[in-house]
Amino acid sequence: MQTSNQNKSQFLFRLFLTSTLLTLTPTISFIPPTLAQRQLDFATQGCRGVPQEAYFRTENYHINICQGQSDLFMAVSYINGQLFDRFSVQRQADGYAGNSQKASYQVNSKMFTIQPNNNQRPISERVMRMQGNQGNQRPQESKVTGTITYRQRIALPQNSTVVVILQDTTSPNRAPRNITQQTIPLRGQQVPVPFSLIYNSAQIQPNGIYRIRAEIYVDGRLTWANMNQDRVITGGNPNNIEVIVQPVN
Repeated sequence: MQTSNQNKSQFLFRLFLTSTLLTLTPTISFIPPTLAQRQLDFATQGCRGVPQEAYFRTENYHINICQGQSDLFMAVSYINGQLFDRFSVQRQADGYAGNSQKASYQVNSKMFTIQPNNNQRPISERVMRMQGNQGNQRPQESKVTGTITYRQRIALPQNSTVVVILQDTTSPNRAPRNITQQTIPLRGQQVPVPFSLIYNSAQIQPNGIYRIRAEIYVDGRLTWANMNQDRVITGGNPNNIEVIVQPVN
């Protein structure tokens, strides 16, 4: 009789346990989506608390354009959320560009490009998603165009890169302020190298002093630069210019 009661108790316990597990199963299956919602949404929070201007997504990267205290910066992260690089950027006609200690970067509605500073092959990925203010009510834009060249009869190596920067040099007591820039991997191209710098005309003051800084890098090392004050835009100076660079010792 005692054995019969024990078997009955075991049966009731198993029945209770099975019923409890069946009841909890929907709750357990609901936990992962709830936790997933708490993960960082890079499309809206990638700037980590500061205002966000734009967001781009490629196959392997999140690219956030963030509004810092004095300028814009780009935060590039891998898809898994690990920060890859962070640096100041400037607006371009259809996107953003900037340099860090690792590489130069350009992003627009179609393409994201990383050009490593050691002149390794650039990384380019198609933009799969974007959001933000890019393309909406752009400020009036102008451009400085021209060519970069030198007088010496020397061929540039295959892995050379030209960097052209529009700088505000109005204040003699401060370092030049970069307004916009263009990075041009040459891949065997020789001088003269054409360039086109698009800038927001609201950043230009009538009495300001603006110049072009041109540099040529070989294997990530600065080898050519312009030594003259190549002024543009204001003070009767042109928006089209030939910039002559010289060897850097």
